[in-house]
Formats: sequence, structure tokens, C-alpha cells
Amino acid sequence: MKHQYRYHPLFSALIAAGLCGMSGMALATGVTAPTTSSSISVGEVSSTTGALNTLAHLPTKKQVFNSTQSVKVINRRQMATAGPAGGAAQALAVAPGINVVTDGPSGAPRSSISINGMKTGWGNIAGNANDGTVMVTFDGVPMVDPAYGVWQGSELPQMSMIKGITATYGPGYPLNRWYNNIGGSVNFSPLQPTRKAGASIGMYYGSFDSKGIHFNVRTGEHDGWSGIIAGGVGSSGNYLNGYGFNNPGNNYAYYGKVRKSFRGGHISFGGYVARSVAYRPLPIPVTANPNVTIYGVDPNTGAVNPGPIYSQQTTGFYTTLPYSVYWKEAFVKTYLIYSRFEQHLTPSMVIHNLLWYRYGDRVHLHYNNTGNAANVLNQYYNASDHTYGDKLYLTVNAPYNNISLGGYFLNSKYNSLLYFYNQNQIATYDSLSPNAGNNVIINGSPVYNSPSLPSAFHSSYLYMTDLAAFVQDVIHPIHGLRITPGIRVVQFQTNFVNNSAAQFPTSVANLIGHNGDYQPNSSTNFTEFEPSIGVNYKVTPNVALYGNYATGYKAPAGATGTYAHELTSTLQPQKSTQYQIGVKAYVKSYGLLHHAVFNANYYHLNDTNEIIPIPVVNHLYSRFASGSSVFSGVNLSMDDNPLYNLYLFSNVSFEKATYSNYTTGHGVSYAGLPISNVPAQTANIGAYYQIYNSGILYEPRVWWQYTGVQNIYNNNTGAPTSQKLPSFGIFNASLRVKVSKRYLFAGMHDASVNVTVLNLLNKQYNNYEYISGGGYYGVAGQILGEPGMPRAVYLSVNASF
Repeated sequence: MKHQYRYHPLFSALIAAGLCGMSGMALATGVTAPTTSSSISVGEVSSTTGALNTLAHLPTKKQVFNSTQSVKVINRRQMATAGPAGGAAQALAVAPGINVVTDGPSGAPRSSISINGMKTGWGNIAGNANDGTVMVTFDGVPMVDPAYGVWQGSELPQMSMIKGITATYGPGYPLNRWYNNIGGSVNFSPLQPTRKAGASIGMYYGSFDSKGIHFNVRTGEHDGWSGIIAGGVGSSGNYLNGYGFNNPGNNYAYYGKVRKSFRGGHISFGGYVARSVAYRPLPIPVTANPNVTIYGVDPNTGAVNPGPIYSQQTTGFYTTLPYSVYWKEAFVKTYLIYSRFEQHLTPSMVIHNLLWYRYGDRVHLHYNNTGNAANVLNQYYNASDHTYGDKLYLTVNAPYNNISLGGYFLNSKYNSLLYFYNQNQIATYDSLSPNAGNNVIINGSPVYNSPSLPSAFHSSYLYMTDLAAFVQDVIHPIHGLRITPGIRVVQFQTNFVNNSAAQFPTSVANLIGHNGDYQPNSSTNFTEFEPSIGVNYKVTPNVALYGNYATGYKAPAGATGTYAHELTSTLQPQKSTQYQIGVKAYVKSYGLLHHAVFNANYYHLNDTNEIIPIPVVNHLYSRFASGSSVFSGVNLSMDDNPLYNLYLFSNVSFEKATYSNYTTGHGVSYAGLPISNVPAQTANIGAYYQIYNSGILYEPRVWWQYTGVQNIYNNNTGAPTSQKLPSFGIFNASLRVKVSKRYLFAGMHDASVNVTVLNLLNKQYNNYEYISGGGYYGVAGQILGEPGMPRAVYLSVNASF
């Protein structure tokens, strides 16, 4: 308790800062609100009257204030807390209620991201009951494959092309939903074409041999046409390294968009491509165990090879295994093309259409000689997804009402291929064969395992068709009051195809090796209704009370894994119901409040029909538990420019998350236990100060990020626990020096130099721990941890033209 208590005054200070800002906003009630317009701009219903469209643009503070939803906009100033090498995951960590865990210092390694406990990401999956419940979009276009439902931060490794991020807590408006918004959504708004031509370029270098370069070029507008192209490349080692191997990673991302404006509308064409490659270190034993050494085991007998005992205590907090013992390389590729069309049909009616195609591909290459089963020495895993779709809707501005109605369809083809093998081991018959356990002898000679005759395998396809239709209204019965009722009808159609016999005909026909896909072909069809309503009432022109309620559904989680292992008759769409009540404020200018925003809300979310993956020891497949979860908590956020040269922001969250039901396949119930990997508190607070002297701007920045205690998962029992991972707080700082035009070459607008120091005090901590089932190192019951990043220093330079 002593370790936790020392942070309580800081939490009190954060809350006090928010309450002080709130009291100042209340005093500002005498400020006259700016006159609003009821006109409709091309591409969206006017933000002063219509529902907030978080997909079409980066919302302004005023638009967020007017909405009935809990929305956080992360601007470029706050995104800078990720550092120049950081990617999408690191940039999201600054928002209230969002917790991020990564296993590397750049945008290339994988990560796990949660919004109020609802998760997405492939990192740290042990016990993640709510994975795949957060929608992620790029310029409003979905990036999540519908079948697996999980998005990875390494799909957006370059933040230089992103001008802001919008996080919505809960399902949100029907207008903005896709197919897995049940826990929340995140939209990354890229840079857009501009009226005037321009360009910028930047470079960075820093700790762990991190380096990168990025650029953007804007054509300006010519006869209604304008365009932009942006991109970047980066590479880095890892702070987790040892014995000559630094677990490197590299990435690139490019984005382009062309827009044609015409009378009453516009059309645009966009494209995005990204590739990230990173070696993924193993979690490290927290304490020493004589059965785990840095030299692993004999790959054929499983006997422990003598050597130094491997653990954070003995071989170093950040030390990983030699490449000859273990390595895992993950490749992530994303290709996205899309077109958006908007046109006024009448002065009060606009038609909107979005057409898109996305291809995603994930490959794991894996060598594991740490004590796992000898027959899974090598791994190949490839998951790919093709998705195309179209979204069409109308917005109608009527007296006292703003109506949006329409829908979308999409088709998706998801392929999962996995096999393990040890080329030094003789193939054996599986447990269903009359010769179970015996060696495979063909033409009098033993046959060894290989990629074509693996020891364990699966191959399958999941075809999905998602349909949705929605209608929502924004009603203005009296001045200062808006009510937003809405309803969506969704349909999830799936067709599972077991492809193992076609991919591995010899193995399946002769029952050689373990086939992880043992369910036959099947199909499902679910139709559900999603009602929602929100209210925003302005107590004063600057302070509003708001609340909302929504129901959301997503298709059964787990893609081919679920359909390959579970009876189709037992599957149901995952469902969430959530309500929020809160107060928000926006003051453009009053006293020390300048463009100041404040938001405080209480939320309560029920998540049901969960399918919870439980990885088994030999990594051949997953077992599944069923569950229901309850999340409740408070989020507080504020930012302000109290002085012309001072910027402050603060975000604080408190959360309680428990299982109302958690039942394993063996019928054991763990209802009432806390949900794993959900911090009880998160917080961040920052201050930026500017000093201008002789044409040079100096901007020192300091910020602090805190993650409270969280419960860890027991992969040995396949159940949550009440065992705690300690809290940790990290201090960070940077100095930005910006030079004006008077000191620059002709044609340059500005140039800046930045020095960023993350984890300033070099705090040593684990950001994730779990109790092992023995899959890694062959020792069940030991605690494995993933260290957070130590002190890191970066130098970056940027110039604009």
C-alpha cells in the first residue's frame, strides 16, 4: 500500500486542477456565446446543429462540446508525447482511460490498446476477454479486418502524417459506427490537401539506434484540384536486447490523397500503404528458476542446457535470449484505397458515399528452443484479409431536426495458415489414428517433419458479409437542448471453410500430426437491433450536462479459431450496453481560460457473450472460456492556455472491472474476479511553456504518465486472479527550439530542433506480467514480465517550406 499511496497527492492535484478549471468555466457563464449558423457546409451537417461526425474530419473543441457523446481529441501538441520514433500506440497513451502496452520503442513492434478496459491489439493476449472491441479507422475508413476484429498499432507506425486523433468512448452515434465499435473507436485524421502549396521534412536519431525521416508535399489548389503525398521510414533496435542481438525493427508508411471540389460538393481519392517488421522478445522470468537458462534446451530431448540462469534478477532487467535460442519476427502489411463523394442534392440535403478496399497481411516466423515442446521448434503463421465495402447515407437539415440515414455493406475473406515443425524429429501419427504416437514410416524409412508435413497445423477461411442500416435524428426542441435518438440494424453473415485437407492432404488423410481445425464447414447469420439515445443540455453557454445510452453488437470473436474449435450452435454475437452521464465545458476566452475544455463523466458498460481465448501450453491452439464483464469508472480531462505562452493538459481515469461470469470449458466458474490487464487508474498531466527571444522560440515541455495497479492473468489455470502488477509513473521532458524566417533560406517558413527525453528518471518497471502455463521456458507457475522502456533520448529536426 505504501508504494501506491505516494501517488495519491498527485491524483488529488490533477482532480483539483480539473475542478478549478470547472469553477472558472462556471464563472464564465456571463460570456456571450458566439452566434451560430444553421447552414450546411459541404461534407457534413453544420456542427452547431447536426450530430458530430468523427469520421469525416478532426472535430473542433466546440463540436465536441455540442455533442452528446464522450469524445477526446488528441491534437499534435499532445501527440508529441509519443516522441519522434513513436507510432499510433504511443500517441494514444495520452488520452483518458486509454492504456497502452508495447514491447518496443518505435511504431513497428506490436502493442495492446484498451479504452476503458475494452481492447484491441495482438500484444499481451493472456486473459484478454474483451479483445477486438475497439474500431480503428484511418481518415474514416475501417482498418480492422471484420473476421478477427483486432487491429495492431504497427499498421500506423508513422505519426508525422497524422494531424490528430479522435477517441470515442462507447459505441457512439449510429452515423459513426462500423462493425466492432462496442467498446469505443479511434479515428486517425491524416493531413489533408490545402489551398496553398507547401512542404515539410523531418529527421530524428536517438536511443537504441533509432532513426527515421518523414515528409509531406501539398500541391495547393488548382482549378478545384488539390493533393497531398506524405510518408516516412524508420528503424530501431530494442531496449530489450542481449548476447549480441538487439531485436531490431523497421517500418515505412506512405499516404496520398487527391481532392476535386466543385459546386455543392467534392470527390476525393486516397491511398495508404504501410509495412512494419519487428522481432518480438519473449516475456522475461521475473525471478530465477534453475530450469531456465540462457541456452534453452536440447531441441530433441528437451533437457535443459547448462548455463547462467535467465531472469530479471540474474541476467539483467532488460536482457533477452540469444538469437540462437529464441527469435520471433513479425511482419505486418496494410494496403488501403478509398474514395469519398459528397454532394448537395438540395440546400438542406447532402448525399455521402464512401467506397473502400483494404488488404492486410500478418506473418510470424518463429524459432523457439526455450523449453517448449520439441516438435514446435519452428513456426510459420500467415493471416491475411481482403475487405471491400461501400457506405451510403443522407443528411437532412430540417426545422428542429437533423436527420442522418443510410447504411453500408462489406465483404471480407480471411485466411489463416499455421504450421509447426522440427526438421530433426520423425513425424508421428496423431491421437485419432490407430497408430497414435507411433513414428511415420513410408517405404521402410522414417519421415521427418517439414513445412509440408508439420507436427501441428491448421488452415481455414472465413468469409463474412456485414450489412448495416441506420437512422438517427438530432432534435432541438428548445434552445440549448439537443436529443439524439438513433437505431441501427446489423447483420453478420459468415461462412467457415476448413481448408486443412486441401493445404495438408497427406497429413489429414493419414492422420499425421495434430490438426488444430477439427470443426467442419459451417455458416452463421445473425441480425440484431442497436438502439441509442443521447442528450446534451447547456446549463449556460459554456457548461453542458450530457448523457447517452447505446447498445452495440459484433460478430463472434476469434475469426477462424472460434469457428474451428467451437460448435456453431453455441456462438452468439458479442453485445455491449453502456450508459454515460457527465458534464463538459468549453470557454473560448475568459480570464485565464483560453480555448479551455473540461470533461468529466461516469460510465457503466456491460459486455456479454464474450469468447475468451486461453492459450494452451504447446501453442498449437487455444481453448475458450465464456464470460460477461462489467466496467464502470470516471474519466476527467481538461486542457487550457491560461497564458498566451503556457499550455496545460490533464487526464485522469478511475476504473473498476469485474467478471459477472467467467466459465471455462471444464465448467469451472470464476465469476466476481477482477478483469486482468485493466489498470485501476491512469493519468497524464503536462505543461508546455514558450519563450520568444530575437526571432527564436524556446518551448520546454514536461509531462507525467501514470498507470495504476492492475490484476494479472494466470495462464496456468486459465483464469483471472486478484494478484497485482504494481503501479508506475513516468516523467518525460523535451525542449523545442523554433527558428523564424529571418534566419532561414529563402522559401523556408520555419525550422525547429527538438530534444526529447522519455522516462527522464530512468524508472525500472514491468508494464505487463502474467503467470505462465509453461508454454515459454517449460516451467508452469512462474511470473513472466515485459519491461517498460528505460530512459530514451531523441534529437529531431523539422523544416517547412
